[in-house]
Amino acid sequence: MVTGHFIPASKGNILLTQYGQLTDTAILCLPSITEEMNLARAVVAKQAHYFAAQGIATVSSDYAGTGDSEAEFDQVTCDDWLQDIVCAGQWMMAQGVKQIIVWGIRFGSLLALTHQQTLAAQLPIVAQLHWKPVMNGKQFASQFLRIKQASNMMTNSAEKTNWREHILAGNTVEVAGYPLTAKLLESIEALKVTADFQPITPLVWIELAAKSATPAVARYIDNWSSESCQLQCINTPAFWQIPEVFDLPELYPLSLAGLKQLEII
Repeated sequence: MVTGHFIPASKGNILLTQYGQLTDTAILCLPSITEEMNLARAVVAKQAHYFAAQGIATVSSDYAGTGDSEAEFDQVTCDDWLQDIVCAGQWMMAQGVKQIIVWGIRFGSLLALTHQQTLAAQLPIVAQLHWKPVMNGKQFASQFLRIKQASNMMTNSAEKTNWREHILAGNTVEVAGYPLTAKLLESIEALKVTADFQPITPLVWIELAAKSATPAVARYIDNWSSESCQLQCINTPAFWQIPEVFDLPELYPLSLAGLKQLEII
């Protein structure tokens, strides 16, 4: 069963896609943004169907200005998206959900981890699942802006522009079809999971497209209790970057097994 719901949120109505029948415990999926969200959508939907088949419903949110939600990309900031998460979680609570598992994909993980205290104060979050989490907003934004630089080079432009400075000076710049404003860029760059971060609920980290943890990943995991945090590496394609990767059946049971080991479900 897949159903759609439009609910009021930060900048108008946002779309929630529900997979399965909601019960006491359900998953709130926080996608990435821009083209990563679009490219990952098929695999995320397959995972949500897998969870639903095991009796765990998932609700996936399109943030304001993205997907089928209202507002435009150049009208929003990360504060709006944080409020969208809260609204989605509160809608789930109104449907009878008593325990929420946050499932972040890439940038969605960064939003959830950076604001874990705010979210925990407003939603009954009992566990977290993160796929290839982004831990530094400034690095994420820099990688996104490289698309603009590469596009500029392909048009044979000899002029090299510092697009970050150009945007922060107040100029809205279209990057891969997304109008990036100074306010949105600043809000993305402000997101960072610090080295001393400690998860306040049990956490499963699935490091995708990797045979083993990088030193950067290990630095976080080594500081966390093994009882409250699990790390799994799986050498998948980078489906959030590569077109035409629609199904990764080896990934879905791994995500479920990680949550089951936390004894949350």
